[in-house]
Amino acid sequence: MRIAVSGKGGSGKTTIAATLARLFARRGYRVSALDDDPNPNLAVALGLPADQLRRLGPVPREEILEERVDAHGVASLHLTRPFEDVIEAYGARGPDGVAVLAMTGVLGAGKG
Repeated sequence: MRIAVSGKGGSGKTTIAATLARLFARRGYRVSALDDDPNPNLAVALGLPADQLRRLGPVPREEILEERVDAHGVASLHLTRPFEDVIEAYGARGPDGVAVLAMTGVLGAGKG
C-alpha cells in the first residue's frame, strides 16, 4: 500500500505522515517514509536522534534511478538497485523501525 499526504503549507502534513508511519510500523507493517518537502522535517517528526538526522541528505537521484520508455512511449522511473540498499546508503531507521529518506532539501538561496 502507498499513502501520500499532501495539502496546503502549514496544514500538518508532516505530523500526519509521521504519525501514520509509526502507527503502521507498530502494527507490524514494513514502513518506508519518503520526505519530498523542500524543507524536510519528516525525520524529526518521526523521532530520529540527532546523529541519524545529520546522516540524512538529499538522495542523488541520478545514482539510483533510471528512466525507461515502454513500447507506447510512456516513460517511468525505476530503481537501479534494491530499495533496502538505498535506505542503507542514504537513509536511516527511526523509532518503530520506520525507514526514512529525504528526497529533496534546500540547496541554498536562489539555487532551487
